[in-house]
Amino acid sequence: MSLSRLLAEYAINTPAGEVTSAARETGKKAILDAVGVSIAAWNAPGIPGVHEQMTQWGGAREASALVYGTQLPAPHAAFLNSVMAHAWDYDDLHDPAGLHLSCVLLPVGLATGERLGASGQDVLVAIILGFEVACRIGLPFNQRRGGGPGLWWLPTSVIGGFGATLAACRLLGLSVDQAVHALGINYAQAGGNRQALLEKTLTKRMQPAFAARNALWAASLAAQGLTGPEDVFEGEAGLFRVFINAQPPTPQEVMKKKPGDPFEIERNSIKKFTSCGHAHPLTQAAIELGREHHFQRQDLREVVICTQSGPHGENLTDRPFRLRNNPNPQVEAQFSSAYGVAVGLLRGKAGLAEFTNERVRQDTEVAQLAEQIRIVSHLPDMPEVERIHDDFPDHVDKPHVLIVRTADGRELRKVSTIRSILGPQAMNMETTIEKFHDCARFSGICSEAKASEIVAAVKRFEQFRRVSEFTALCALR
Repeated sequence: MSLSRLLAEYAINTPAGEVTSAARETGKKAILDAVGVSIAAWNAPGIPGVHEQMTQWGGAREASALVYGTQLPAPHAAFLNSVMAHAWDYDDLHDPAGLHLSCVLLPVGLATGERLGASGQDVLVAIILGFEVACRIGLPFNQRRGGGPGLWWLPTSVIGGFGATLAACRLLGLSVDQAVHALGINYAQAGGNRQALLEKTLTKRMQPAFAARNALWAASLAAQGLTGPEDVFEGEAGLFRVFINAQPPTPQEVMKKKPGDPFEIERNSIKKFTSCGHAHPLTQAAIELGREHHFQRQDLREVVICTQSGPHGENLTDRPFRLRNNPNPQVEAQFSSAYGVAVGLLRGKAGLAEFTNERVRQDTEVAQLAEQIRIVSHLPDMPEVERIHDDFPDHVDKPHVLIVRTADGRELRKVSTIRSILGPQAMNMETTIEKFHDCARFSGICSEAKASEIVAAVKRFEQFRRVSEFTALCALR
């Protein structure tokens, strides 16, 4: 049996009752986080333009744009909501698979659910199962792509659409055969590379949205009788051979979970800072030192960072920071470990306000320090950090070292890892609620009372008879 058919059968036929309470609670935490970062991003660079374009195109009034409340065709609503969720790079991350999934799956689940009049429970279960499917393909994809040409694909854009396609198929009530065709149609659209990230452009925040839009196209066209290839993962021109020149996983590898194993959504991580996850350990270390010592710029003689993060990190966040003439310097800052360290040392925090275009341009003290930070790949006295042997990538346990040499002759060191700062347990529901309220305050459009109302609504998400009742609460304009 093909991998597509195995995954389609799983997504379409798994009874809702088999989705555990732990998975449901983690799913609601992911929903709350995605809605929060979307509210914070409603007027972020690029978002008003996307909203304007989706509105100009018009069409059937099927689904809601979060915050704006605009009624749009489902693919347009999903696209806009996905761009908002990913705009600040503050959305969640499944580190073992290297995927940002809530920014794809929630927009697709809400848009499809609204269009069909589906319940909150139906949407939640579809999101969880779609998350599972994406990770079951994303894990072997991430493990096989290595540091060669496969590094330059953007996994969320390539893989996320498969899980979202099957989530939409489940909500649409499609058969397994139709869902298999939908996966084939999605594969015809799959893509996404890191060039926008390397050049620090706004296209980076749109890339998961293409996967969300593609998923809705794929499921909807399959429902209309369009056919697609079945061997999209293991075929001669299938995903693994074409994208990363690798042998595809076996059915046993993809479907190896046993009853009682946690759902993949339970291994999802909520971000603490408004930046790439690879920058989190050094940012946290800098904040701790900054709050302890209350540094002024003149106190700092030299700052050195060492990550040993390998190809997944060093090409993304561990390059020298240069403000350059970028019209959107926040993207430069979001993907710079040096900037995270500079803002942490001098300002003692790294939230939304520290990463706006205006702040990055105006806080020249932070930018100048970031440009002067020395980045090395090895230290003669590199600390040892215990490697936990599981399917998380090796780089999550490699030491990230911050060295601060002060003007009065002191040398201060902090060592951290991605797992310790960004592991699945780092942010529980309570800390995620705090983050949500921070996002609401930053937005300037969501009152404390409204924020509390949305938090309460997410906690009872399954009780909504129609998911449109939930999206109506998220219309803030």
